Amino acid sequence: MRKLILLFVAAIFLSSCSSSDDNLLIVDLSVDSLSGTWKMTHAYVSPGGETTWQSVENGTEYTFSPNGSFSASQDECPTGTYNLDLNESLLSFTCSDNTESMRSFNVVSITETEMEISYIGCTEACIYRYRKQ
Repeated sequence: MRKLILLFVAAIFLSSCSSSDDNLLIVDLSVDSLSGTWKMTHAYVSPGGETTWQSVENGTEYTFSPNGSFSASQDECPTGTYNLDLNESLLSFTCSDNTESMRSFNVVSITETEMEISYIGCTEACIYRYRKQ
């Protein structure tokens, strides 16, 4: 009887487990598939305490063109060129202003509709989630 009860409890426990995975997976994307408008929807930042995902209203929008140029709705670097290197998990921007400064992000995860990037040089956790529009 004890074995039957243990078997029943184990069956209930195993059936309650979920196989869904909320993590994004890196997929093989070409520059053409990055083309389009991507809007920041969430930020994983520390507002002085615990680091948590926070919704972002009116997030920055990046528009990527197949020719390697981009424009940003609200950024210190509003236009320039970009390079996506998935072998190095790197997204780089070269600004088209007079300084031609460069900014780089680690690609944390990317799919055809969502990407998470982390600014290289961030001293605390800072990951930004974008959704393709």
